[in-house]
Amino acid sequence: MPQRILITGGRGRIASLLANHFARQGVAVESFSRTPSEGLRDYAALLRPGEPPAAALLHLAWSTLPAQAELLGAQAQDDDLALLDRLLDALAACPPGQRPRLFFFSSGGAIYGNAPGRPSREDDPCQPIGAYGRAKLAAERRLVERAERDGLPAAILRISNPYGYILPAGRQQGLIPHAIRCARSGQPLALWGDGSARKDFLHSEDFLRAITLAIARGIDGTYNLCRGESHAVAEVLALIEQVTGRRLSIAPAPAPAWDVHDSRLDGAKFTAATGWTPTVSLAEGIRRSVAETAG
Repeated sequence: MPQRILITGGRGRIASLLANHFARQGVAVESFSRTPSEGLRDYAALLRPGEPPAAALLHLAWSTLPAQAELLGAQAQDDDLALLDRLLDALAACPPGQRPRLFFFSSGGAIYGNAPGRPSREDDPCQPIGAYGRAKLAAERRLVERAERDGLPAAILRISNPYGYILPAGRQQGLIPHAIRCARSGQPLALWGDGSARKDFLHSEDFLRAITLAIARGIDGTYNLCRGESHAVAEVLALIEQVTGRRLSIAPAPAPAWDVHDSRLDGAKFTAATGWTPTVSLAEGIRRSVAETAG
């Protein structure tokens, strides 16, 4: 295992999940945030000369969720690209043998747009239909250009929809935890569209194991990180009703123009590079999520 890992976007739920995961394995974890506080360092201290060497820099910092990105427009993208530039500058300034490998957490759900009649592969054209996906693609291109120019070790992970961890009730993301909460409380679940949209859902256990292997193997390049199976939203909700034993009250709403309707991802490249395969099925993941949030 690596001795030290750096994580940006430390206030985020996935960043916290990763920090706790690696800390339990005895790894020294340093988390960074735009708004530092106890346990979260300022970005000015990231990669500062004299800091202990790190094996990996997990860059999760991002200003918006997909719905917010549509409202905020270019300003949020500009802020995120500026932070990425600062990180790349700092990495380039490190001596070559002391540069942590940069892992950029991109979006498998938003960056491709709708699937081309089969699961999207890393060499397919990216045709994002929303502001969030366009911003992530701009960041990817910036990273690839700088990594090639400056010889930076870097990997882009296009991650599908992770679940299996607690999300705040007001967060505008995370179909599965919100649906479980609504099934239990009887509150209506806002459903975009008719439930036919297809998504790839990746359980947190598989996700954490994948990141561990990606760091251990020292991968470079661009990879889809996904379950490799897409399910219609209506199928997901039916499984939640079955496991909880409760019917969901649905509040239908039109599907936003920016929401990808058919998201399917091919994860063969990541599996070939790391030996990782997902093991938690959607049905098992939902059963675990319901059990872990009981009471």
